[in-house]
Amino acid sequence: MATTSMLWLIDSDDPIADLRVGVVNDHVTAETLARNIIGDSVLVPRGETTLDRVASGADDEIGVGVYGRLAVIAGPRLAATAPSELPTELVTARPTAHAYLVHTDTDAAYGVFAQWDEGRLRRSFAADPVDIVENEGLPFVFERAFWAGEHPLQYVDGVAHDPQALPFHPVEFAASAAHTWLGLRLDAAAASPDDTGSDFPISRLPVSRFVIRPPGHQPTDDDHAQGPSAPHAADGDAGSNGDDAPPAVKVARWFGFGKR
Repeated sequence: MATTSMLWLIDSDDPIADLRVGVVNDHVTAETLARNIIGDSVLVPRGETTLDRVASGADDEIGVGVYGRLAVIAGPRLAATAPSELPTELVTARPTAHAYLVHTDTDAAYGVFAQWDEGRLRRSFAADPVDIVENEGLPFVFERAFWAGEHPLQYVDGVAHDPQALPFHPVEFAASAAHTWLGLRLDAAAASPDDTGSDFPISRLPVSRFVIRPPGHQPTDDDHAQGPSAPHAADGDAGSNGDDAPPAVKVARWFGFGKR
């Protein structure tokens, strides 16, 4: 997948163990959570799918999974350029001890991660290979090897090394955050450098899938047309099923910010 965008709301001392034991999505609570975060917009259920599909799905879609003490909200609208701009209402949508944001865009070579504790931003990072957009809070222990140059950028043959480049790839950096916090493997392109084959792939996590429509919209057959078993390649077409589908920027603004 080219992009992965997800916000985890965690109230567990060991989320990695919780995920590996096996999770079942509480679709009723997931729908309630989804409705709470979209405000006056109209939420149209589209059945169940897996986290990998919605984390890089269509611009007007959202995926929500609730697994007891863990919950995840996923979709392109979480692709925040700067984590500090993510609305507090979203980070605290479910009372939890911690919130983790992970966004990777392999096409743009852009990586983002952030952690909030009790709703307060503790650490955030967002960058492409040359420019750091946001770098707030004290670094975590897992970051040490990256800043020390142990996971350097890989250049294509013939491409000159940029003297201003970071000593690591931001996508790999963000993927390592997902691995450290939740034991997750995003995909082959963005896998953690410490992956030993035991990471938990996001393709194994069930979520409820929804499409978001503007306030006052009356759901149509087209809104419900695409089921969760549709091929991933077709996911990008989901936002064009009806004339009512708003532009991606409008969808992002429903959460209080727009992707830059």
